[in-house]
Amino acid sequence: MKRVLIIGNSGSGKSWLSSRLSSLLQVKEVNLDSVVWEPGGYNQKRSQESIDLELDKISAQSSWVVEGVFGALAEQLAPVADTLIFLDIDWPVCEQSLLLRGSESSKQLDSELAEKNFQELLKWASEYGSRTSKSSHQYHRHLYAGFKGNKIYLSTRDEVNVFVCSLKKNVECLEKPLC
Repeated sequence: MKRVLIIGNSGSGKSWLSSRLSSLLQVKEVNLDSVVWEPGGYNQKRSQESIDLELDKISAQSSWVVEGVFGALAEQLAPVADTLIFLDIDWPVCEQSLLLRGSESSKQLDSELAEKNFQELLKWASEYGSRTSKSSHQYHRHLYAGFKGNKIYLSTRDEVNVFVCSLKKNVECLEKPLC
C-alpha cells in the first residue's frame, strides 16, 4: 500500500481514514477538495488546467493516500494507485457524520455563507445514490469494479475500525473504536 485511493460519499469517513492511513504508512495525505477548490472556501473551483497539473504531480509521487468524492479525479489517479478503498457507508450514517462535523468552510467564510454552503453540501450528499455524475454511488461502484489493484470494500464504521486496527496489529485497538 504505497498509493492508496479512497472514494465514497461526503461524510463516509474518507478524511478520517486517510489521516489514519497516511500516519500508519508514513505517506503524504491529499484531500481532493484541496485540488478542486481555491483556498478560502468551497465556492470557487480551480481551473481545469490547475487541477490536471496537481493530479500530474500527485501521480508522479511514489507514495500517497488520496481521498475524495470526485470520481473523475479518482479515475485519473486509479491507473497509478495500487489500492482502492471504497467506503460504501449508508446515507443516514454519512448524514450524522456531516451534522456532527459541521461546516468545514465555517473557518474560512462568513458564517452566513458557511451555513448556506453546508446546507447545499447536505443536499448534494443526500443525492449520492440517485446522482448519475462521476461523483455518484453508481460511478464509484463502477470504478471499484474495474480497478485492477488491491480493492477494499468497507460498508460500516465497524468494518473501517477493524481494517485500521488490522493494519496496526494492535488487539487493544478493537476495545477503543476509532470513529
